[in-house]
Amino acid sequence: MNSLKMFINPAKILAFALSFLIFCFSTAAIAAPSTLATLIITEKAQITGGKFSIDTTTPSPLPATTVIRSAKLFLPAGETGTINKIKITSPNGLQFGCQDIKVKDGVDLIKACGGPAVLKAGGAITYVAEGSGFAPELNTSLTVVLSDDF
Repeated sequence: MNSLKMFINPAKILAFALSFLIFCFSTAAIAAPSTLATLIITEKAQITGGKFSIDTTTPSPLPATTVIRSAKLFLPAGETGTINKIKITSPNGLQFGCQDIKVKDGVDLIKACGGPAVLKAGGAITYVAEGSGFAPELNTSLTVVLSDDF
């Protein structure tokens, strides 16, 4: 009897895990047809003396209103610092911003700042950011990849 119970519990867990995987993969295939393109905006900044400042505008207008779901930050391994200010503005005004976020490689600024950004179509996107306290490398670079995908 005990050996039967020991076999049933792992079997239940395996069956649940398998059904969950099948559900997730079939839902993803239905929800994301291959005709949809992912929007990616990449911004780079040079860190000098442990600080950076960027103020740039996208070269072309956003073709459609877009929800930015992730803003991944890429830094050299072990590098840390503070994003003192980040502000992304679309043609209709401020849509996303936050300040004083401690960062390291791989941080998603959307999650750290509290939610997605909705960028309206029809005009250029302005990206302004400042940071300080970056170390151990005082002179390096960072990259932020904005995406409408998670």
